[in-house]
Amino acid sequence: MLVKFHCHSKKLKDDYGPASVPISQGWLALVLSEILGDNKTQNLKGTTHPQPERVKNQVDYHNASTATQILNQLATAVVKLATVQSGYDPASGDKVPLSDFLSLEPFVTALKNLNKKSPPKFDAADSASATLKGIKALAELCSEDGACQKRIADLGALSLSRRILLGDDYEKLAAIEAYDASRIREVQDKNVSTSNDSSNDATTDPSSVRVPPAAHIRRHAGRLVTILSLLPNSKKAIISDDVWCKWLEECASGRVPCNDLKLKSYCRLTLLNVFCSENPNTGGTPDEYPDSESEYKRKCPQFGDALFLLNPELPLEVHLDNNGHEISREKCKDDCYIEEDGDSETGSSVNAPDNASKCARPLIDVVFIHGLRGGPFNSWRIADDKSSTTKAGLVESIDEDAGKEGTCWPREWLAADFPQARLLTVKYKTNLTQWTGASLPLQEVSSMLLRKLIAAGIGSRPVVFVTHSMGGLVVKQMLYQAKLNNYDKFLNNTSGLVCICLVILSNICET
Repeated sequence: MLVKFHCHSKKLKDDYGPASVPISQGWLALVLSEILGDNKTQNLKGTTHPQPERVKNQVDYHNASTATQILNQLATAVVKLATVQSGYDPASGDKVPLSDFLSLEPFVTALKNLNKKSPPKFDAADSASATLKGIKALAELCSEDGACQKRIADLGALSLSRRILLGDDYEKLAAIEAYDASRIREVQDKNVSTSNDSSNDATTDPSSVRVPPAAHIRRHAGRLVTILSLLPNSKKAIISDDVWCKWLEECASGRVPCNDLKLKSYCRLTLLNVFCSENPNTGGTPDEYPDSESEYKRKCPQFGDALFLLNPELPLEVHLDNNGHEISREKCKDDCYIEEDGDSETGSSVNAPDNASKCARPLIDVVFIHGLRGGPFNSWRIADDKSSTTKAGLVESIDEDAGKEGTCWPREWLAADFPQARLLTVKYKTNLTQWTGASLPLQEVSSMLLRKLIAAGIGSRPVVFVTHSMGGLVVKQMLYQAKLNNYDKFLNNTSGLVCICLVILSNICET
């Protein structure tokens, strides 16, 4: 049923715009329901029961439990928005809009629970919030599960993410609500002037219409696309879509209004993954550690979840490793991998030739690793109180462009001081207690990050780690595991370690 729905939904969504939001939301809900159902089936068929003491199992259980709750919220949002958009009155006894669609699980339960005495109160912000939670839950479930990634790609998650990134359905929904509210307010004002009644309904005030979190939805849709961009079929789908490729490039380079640093990084990483594909004859990299002989044998780096570029606006060629080549879309379309002839005249480069020639390949990587309750960008921002940081006008002038979040100093300062350095930052969960969700222990966090860094080519050239708090311990554990696995190149190319506000073991930086 879901496969058939996937085949017809793209045209419907393109034709009807914001009116088709219940369909796209329903699509997301069905994909999420399928993945949760697959997880339950695998647990029932498993020969061994998961060990509850393993933290990884606790994380998976927490993600599945959270996704189940979000699925119910998303299904309710689909039903409510469908009834609101159609003007359906539950007490009328008329046929429910989209009745065939809403008769499916998980919508049928939400439809039964619909209050039949009064129409539901629902707006674009509520609908967008449910979509945001659904996209986040889907990404969390599949971020480290290759089978799950392939499954949701087959179910159309890539097309759905494209619609979210390139569309503006929720902004249009909010605009429609504001317009309707203004029309109602005009009628009420006329009635008030006639009856001398000064009472006003706040719900009809256009200024009371809430702004949907559309930017956050795009950010997490971008994350999901980056995760899926490592799949061969997803690479082909993105490469063959000129409109999408153009939007990804313009967002990453800042040529369109795209101020979210994470989204810009996701766009650049997606382009790197799809336009510099591995030769199919070389094979892939296993999920666990590769052996020491194949440590850096891949021709193109693979950027998965947890990695971000601090300067994503730079052209694709800058972010390739030392074995990188001119990126040609024609070669990618024909062969699905980049040839090693280095000829830039045989295909049309994604970036202009003059831009590519002016950008030297990086000589060093600088990787920022945050600490407890930190983030890939938030941990590296200057204080909100600019007067306490410097009396010079430099910081203040920079922050006028950086926005209320403050300046991400590695991006604003180091990129200019070290133009031949590639700047990256990583993320990992660091919940202090399980009240805010389960997280991996230090050993597994370090193992995960080491695997992703090596896959991205980090360590193939000199690398310096800049760490804050627990980040220093993470790097220490990474180096220890690299030693155990004979990753000599990674160890030998680790040229520096900068520790900021180390919690314990202050001699960790002594090398």
